[in-house]
Amino acid sequence: MMSVLRRNRYILISAAAVLVLLGIWEICARAVGVEIILPTFTSVCTAFGLLFTRAEFYISVGFTLLRCLVGYVIGFGLGVLLGLLAGRNRAVAAALTPIVTVMRTVPVVAIALVLTIWIGSSVLPSVVGIMLVFPIIYGEIKTAAENVGKEYDDALADLGAGFWTSLRTVYLPMVLPHALSGISTTFGMNIKAVISAEVLAYTVHSIGYQIYFSKANFLEETPTLFAWIMVAVLLSVIFEALLRFSAKKITSGISWLGVA
Repeated sequence: MMSVLRRNRYILISAAAVLVLLGIWEICARAVGVEIILPTFTSVCTAFGLLFTRAEFYISVGFTLLRCLVGYVIGFGLGVLLGLLAGRNRAVAAALTPIVTVMRTVPVVAIALVLTIWIGSSVLPSVVGIMLVFPIIYGEIKTAAENVGKEYDDALADLGAGFWTSLRTVYLPMVLPHALSGISTTFGMNIKAVISAEVLAYTVHSIGYQIYFSKANFLEETPTLFAWIMVAVLLSVIFEALLRFSAKKITSGISWLGVA
């Protein structure tokens, strides 16, 4: 028994910290005694449970996750491809520097308001996700590609390997673990960015819209507002854990890309 507790002591410490924080929340809420300012944790849990009885819950969560996945896949794919090209070609890196700099520095609020006019509220969240994910993945891959020794270029040239063969068998397997190492964290950030964009753009059929609606009706919907925030947090935690596990499996079995 003691050995089991010792092996899982850090998980138990984290669980205990969560319980303490929830206890503090409940005590503070009861001390305030005004639900529209701070609802109790128990009332939020009740509202959270009621969400599962509503059809719009599943529709909103489904569409939000779809926007997250679309934005992440595109941003990740572009980041890997262009980061690899930029890491091996200084001209490409120079050409992409202004674009990456803009993506890194432009506030989400500002770009969301402009893009809503240009592309509409339904597409905006995925675009915001791309703008968040791409610079991070691009930077990781570019740095990793720059550190690949020139001897690989010479060896591939001697073998007469073409661009796509070199990419698949050497460069991509060497730099991909750098991107996979941060895939769980960036996806969690992606979820938060997409939901924030949904709130700003009033995107229908989304978690962001439900949060905005609950905030607009805070006199009656304060526990529901907190419940939707809880949904967003749980989705981020669940997907981060799943992606972290998947990334470890892919990294350990990366030989399918052509590396023995």
